[in-house]
Amino acid sequence: MTNEAILIAFALPLAATVTQVAHSTYKRLRNYAVARCVWRISNLIMAEEEPSDEEMRALRLRFPSDIMVDSVIFIAEKIYGYALYRLALIVEVCEIEYVLIYRIRHSKGAAKARLLSKLSAMSHTLIAEEAEAYIGEEDRNTRFCAMATLVSARPDRAIHYIAKFDEPITLLEAALLTQLMRRNGAPIAYTPLLISQNRNLQMLGIYLSGHFSIADAEPHLQRLIEEEDKEVAYLALQTLCSIRGNISTSQIKDALQQMASHQRFSFLLHAVQNCYSLRSCAPLLTTEERTLFAQQINSYKCRIVCN
Repeated sequence: MTNEAILIAFALPLAATVTQVAHSTYKRLRNYAVARCVWRISNLIMAEEEPSDEEMRALRLRFPSDIMVDSVIFIAEKIYGYALYRLALIVEVCEIEYVLIYRIRHSKGAAKARLLSKLSAMSHTLIAEEAEAYIGEEDRNTRFCAMATLVSARPDRAIHYIAKFDEPITLLEAALLTQLMRRNGAPIAYTPLLISQNRNLQMLGIYLSGHFSIADAEPHLQRLIEEEDKEVAYLALQTLCSIRGNISTSQIKDALQQMASHQRFSFLLHAVQNCYSLRSCAPLLTTEERTLFAQQINSYKCRIVCN
């Protein structure tokens, strides 16, 4: 091996180490800058008097635009009500939304969806106008993030936007949309959602019923278990189990018979975790599943959960 080859062999691990250290240092410094920016914005939001334009513009002079964007999003996800109004003022005066809008217009695919998701944290009329331009995008994630941005910017029309979305949403997406609606003060009535014929609105209702343990939602969940949409039916069953509803009905037995084995197993575990007895679930299960149910009930972890 030549001297040059030996030097290269030693240099490569060294270069990798230096790169890793540099990246780690940059990340620490950036996190520190975001923390300082969050602290300064929080002080303006919590001040007794509304901050002046000069105080808000001082943030742009002190912090880079990308630090401002991440700080605003961090704060927006943790506040609501009047505090959001204060934050919207800071965003408007510092023109933070223009930073994201510029980047969105010059990005594609997953990057555009990610930036639109960040934009949804900024409740402002301007971002609604920008988001409307991407509702018809080919990429599904971009369309969803554009819709979420409209939900955030115009909470009074949130249900309309969600119902008109051209793709079925997941339970996670229903949770994200619900968070945006609640943060911006939009009224959410679970009953109209559960009885709706719109699949996306049904998903919102199912999420709300489980998240808030709404016992009165049981009759509507029992009905949704018979839906042709298998995902809606399955999630309605899981949610009914979460609120400790009656799972001995004929509808549930029929629904379980149509489910795949992994879904039946998931239901079994969910029933155990919610402290249903083997006696109440036995008519729904096969002999093998009853044995597994009893084993799960007697497990150490289950005793902790149920006690």
